[in-house]
Amino acid sequence: MIAERIKKARDVLKLSQSEAARISGIPLGTLRKYEHGPSQPGAEAIVRFTRLGINAHWLLTGTGAMLLDGQPCPVADSAQELETQGASADYVALPPCSAARDAADPGERADSGACGDALMFRKDWIRIELDAAPSDLCFIRVSGDSMEPMLRAGDVILVDTRARHPNREGVYILRMDGMLLVKRIQAMPGGTLQISSDNAAFVPWLIKLAELEQSDLTVVGRVVWSGRRL
Repeated sequence: MIAERIKKARDVLKLSQSEAARISGIPLGTLRKYEHGPSQPGAEAIVRFTRLGINAHWLLTGTGAMLLDGQPCPVADSAQELETQGASADYVALPPCSAARDAADPGERADSGACGDALMFRKDWIRIELDAAPSDLCFIRVSGDSMEPMLRAGDVILVDTRARHPNREGVYILRMDGMLLVKRIQAMPGGTLQISSDNAAFVPWLIKLAELEQSDLTVVGRVVWSGRRL
């Protein structure tokens, strides 16, 4: 039972309920309901438990390492593979965006995080809310302040990798000279795109849509969800 595993992990970590609630960001009353039932944690709560160092896969299935230790870990590439590993049929593990591994631009980059940071989401939420399949998505953690106040350093964002052509305005992940940038793309007159940051301290630039494929700028995907610790 998840309730028993939550308490077991908390005991191993030597955390009181109030300490675990403060670190994870889960309200104390909610944490108590998770441990004693009948409430079951959803995807967002599972993400919050990883802040305590608890392995989400173990929390859901009881298999694998209880705690995250920075060591390489398997990440399911599909719902079918996850179920084969024994995970709940209701959840799927979304991996870090592999394209983020070489990002290195302080103040503007998006960072992938470790393998152990794989996040669990409900499959029906992905299908209904994002109109996507798990294989379409990956996540990264924002680094820097270029998109404040919308996105802050440390925020987790889901990226729809199907959106590799900016056919609608929105926030995208761009790859330029080996760096991953989180930027807003806006259509301008004359077949031009404006690439900008929400933080006015960062200067926007323009690029012709027809020149996009010939440039060193690649669209990795569109940001479709964000989450943060309050």
